[in-house]
Amino acid sequence: MVALRSLFITATAALLVAGCQQQPQAVAACDVAVTPIHSIQGSAMVSSLLGQQVTVRGVVLASWQAEEQLGGFYLHSLEHDNDQDVTTSEALFVATDSGFPELTAGQTVLLSGTVSETAQVTGLSQPSLLQSCGEQALPAAQLLQLPVTSMSQFEALENMPVRFAQTLVVTGHYPLARHGQFQVAAQQQFTATQISAPGADAYAANQQALLGRLSVDDNKAEKPAQISYPSPELTATNTLRSGDSVSQLVGLLSEFNGSYQLQPTQQPQFSHSNPRPANPPAPAEQTLRIAAFNVLNYFNGNGPDKTFPTDRGAKTAADFARQHDKIISALTALNADIIGLMEIENDGYGSSSAIVELTTALRQHSGHDWRFVNAAQAQDSGRFGTDSITNGLLYRADRVKPHSDVITSRQAPFGTRSRPPLVQQFQALHNSELFAVAVNHFKSKGSCPRDGNQANADQADGQGCWNAVRLESAQLLTELMQQSPLNTVEHSVLLGDFNAYAMEDPITWFKQNGYHNRIEVFEPQGYSYVFNGFAGSLDHILVSTALHNRVVMQRHWSINADEPTALQYDMHRSNPNWVDSSPFRASDHDPVYVDIQF
Repeated sequence: MVALRSLFITATAALLVAGCQQQPQAVAACDVAVTPIHSIQGSAMVSSLLGQQVTVRGVVLASWQAEEQLGGFYLHSLEHDNDQDVTTSEALFVATDSGFPELTAGQTVLLSGTVSETAQVTGLSQPSLLQSCGEQALPAAQLLQLPVTSMSQFEALENMPVRFAQTLVVTGHYPLARHGQFQVAAQQQFTATQISAPGADAYAANQQALLGRLSVDDNKAEKPAQISYPSPELTATNTLRSGDSVSQLVGLLSEFNGSYQLQPTQQPQFSHSNPRPANPPAPAEQTLRIAAFNVLNYFNGNGPDKTFPTDRGAKTAADFARQHDKIISALTALNADIIGLMEIENDGYGSSSAIVELTTALRQHSGHDWRFVNAAQAQDSGRFGTDSITNGLLYRADRVKPHSDVITSRQAPFGTRSRPPLVQQFQALHNSELFAVAVNHFKSKGSCPRDGNQANADQADGQGCWNAVRLESAQLLTELMQQSPLNTVEHSVLLGDFNAYAMEDPITWFKQNGYHNRIEVFEPQGYSYVFNGFAGSLDHILVSTALHNRVVMQRHWSINADEPTALQYDMHRSNPNWVDSSPFRASDHDPVYVDIQF
C-alpha cells in the first residue's frame, strides 16, 4: 500500500499531526473535486469503476484497522456529496496496512485509492491519506427489517449504518469459531423439504428464505481467540444456541461472497429463549427405549497402540479423549435400552476396536450391562462393510437379548454409496416379544456428481444430490424387511441417519410402505440437524404398523444441532474454555429416541 509515504514527504503530515480540526485551511484543502462514493458503488452488484484510481472524501463510520480486526475502516459520504438515491450506497470499506494512520469514528478525511471488489465488498485498496478534515457527527443508521424484498435492498445499503427494531432469532452459527459469525432471521428457518413436498416450489422457498437472514460478525479477523457472543464471551457453559433471541442490532451492513452481514457498532443483546434441554426422562414401565445417534466419526486410534491421526475423527489422543467423554456422557444420559450408531470407526470387533472401547466405557459409566452386536462379515475381514465408518448396534443385556443372526444387504447401492444396513432381531426379556431393529446410514447430499444431467445430480427440487440413491436404498431396505426370516416379525423399527429430510422421497417411501414417523405427533417441529442456518431432520426412527399405536413417546434430544461447533471437542486447542465433558455438542446430529410398549 502507498499509505503514508506520500503523506510524510509533504507538509500535509504536519497538519494531520497538529489536528486538522484546529487548522481551518485543512478543511478548505478537502474541498476539492472527488469521485462521489455513490458513483463508485453504483446500483449494480459490481462497481463500474473497478480497478480505477479515485479520490474520495467522507466521514469514518467505524475503524477496525488492527491486524486481529478487519484490517480497515468504513467511510461514508459527506452530506453535500450524497445523491439522495436510495438504490446506491454511500459508503465504502477501505483496506489498510500497518503503515496507515489509525483513524477514529467521526473523523473526516480525503484519500485516494484503487476501486476494488474483495469477496464482493466494494471498497478501496492501496489507500493514501491526503488530508484529515476535522470531525463531524455520524449519519443516522437506517431502519432495516427482515425479510428484505430482494438482494438489491441489501446491496443498496452495503457498508452503510443500519439498525433493526425487530427481535431476531439465531438460526445458525457454523462460522462462529472460524469467523466469529452467527446467522439471524425474523423466525426460525426450516429447510423447505422438512415441511413441504420436494419440487420447484420447495427449491424456490429455500432461495426465498435467503432474503430473510443476515450474518452478524464480530469485527475480527479469522479464528478469533475469544468470541464475544453471547456477552461477556462464549464458553462451554455460556452458549449461543439456535433459537435464542437477539435484539438491539446496530451496525454496518457488509458483504462476504454474496452473503450479507452486520458489523456491529454496539454489543447485541441476547436472550436464551431456547435453553439447553434436561436429560430425557426415564422411560415408562413396560416400554423399551430405542435411540439413533450419529457419533461424529468416533475413531479411537490406529491398532492396539491407538496412534493418531486416524482416517477420520480426532487428530490427537487428547482430542479423542475429549470426544470420548462427551459421547459417553450423552449415551449414558439417553437412558436407552438399544442404541443404533452411525459414523463409528469400522475397525472390527477386537479388543482395541472403537465399538469395544465405546461399549466398555458405557457399561462402566452407566452401571448397566451394555453389549454390542457383532456384525463381522468374512468378506470384509472381520469388519462390517468396506467403508472407514460403519453402523453399530448397542443393547442392554438386562433388558433385551439378540435373537438370530445379523441380517444385511449387499445389493447396490448398499456398500457402494449407502452403508450396509445392520438388522438384528431382539427379544424383550420382560415378556419375550420379538422385534427387529435396522440401523442405517444413507448416502449424504455432498460430493455431487460432476455430470449435472444424471439422476443423482441436484434436481433443483430441494432434495440435493444423490436423492435417487437414497430412494433406491429405502426401497431395498423395505424389501429386505419383507424377506425371510424378517417377514415373520411384524414388529420392526427402522432408524438411522437417512440423510433425507422429513418430506423427501426416501421418508415418504417408508410412510407409503407400512412405516410410521411418530415424531409428527410427539414433536412436529422437531429436527436433528442445522445446515447453513436451516433446521431439519436427517435422523429418523420409523416403526411398523404393528408398533404404531404402541409408541408412547418420540423426541429429539437437542444437545448438538443447536449448539455452536466452537464447543466441539476439537476446538479445545483454540480455546480451552469452549470444551467440557458435558453431552452438549458431542456430535453435529441430535440423537432421536422412541419409547415403545412391549
